[in-house]
Amino acid sequence: MNYDKPLEVAPNIFWVGFFDRDAGFHCNPYLLIDGDEAVLFDPGTKPHLKEIIGKVTEVINPRMITHIVLHHQDPDLCAAVPEMEKFLNPALRIVASWRAGILIAYYGIEAPFYYVDRNKYKLQLKSGRVLKFIPTPFCHCPGSIVTFDEVSGALFSSDLFGAFSYDWSLFANPYYMEAMRAFHEPYMASKEILRKNIERIERFPVKLILPQHGSILKDEQVKEAFGVLKNLDCGIEFIPYEEGS
Repeated sequence: MNYDKPLEVAPNIFWVGFFDRDAGFHCNPYLLIDGDEAVLFDPGTKPHLKEIIGKVTEVINPRMITHIVLHHQDPDLCAAVPEMEKFLNPALRIVASWRAGILIAYYGIEAPFYYVDRNKYKLQLKSGRVLKFIPTPFCHCPGSIVTFDEVSGALFSSDLFGAFSYDWSLFANPYYMEAMRAFHEPYMASKEILRKNIERIERFPVKLILPQHGSILKDEQVKEAFGVLKNLDCGIEFIPYEEGS
């Protein structure tokens, strides 16, 4: 698999990330193309800007990008946006929750925000295609969301279902569930919070999981990953505190 090229992971959905062979933590921006309109998800950091824009340009004219979805406010997915804006559609809008947006604004982004919690947690594209947003509070930020695309059945899952591993591949390998556990244990708030959010996501007919970190899950891996995360001790359970320690 040539990671120097944009890779189509589902019909008209492309991975446009940067493969750092020396890192155990990989960021995965995705591009969804819908007719003459496109949506970019979690575009990444400044150091990877050249590679990401280069891959986007191999697939489409970047001016087709009318929306950037930011699932939360961390720099690993937001920091490149101010530099990236100059290449994209002048009518670009930033899609986020209100709680994340008030922090994302501090990056110096100029485009206006489309707050999902003020728009019934959905975005309808020009074709009529609907992106649905699922609130996932405290997984790991108060304003975290994920995106479900009704057409493809793809879940753009942000930090959820991600992993930390030096044995990285774009699609999950047989050892992925252990790497996923290791990532979630310290990052998610608690077992109860994680379980409630996974159960909320399970209501949607998810066929494919596209995490911001780690690897893509498909077929039976989707159901397996739901089961793993619904029963995972994490956060406050994983990092116990004893007074005086």
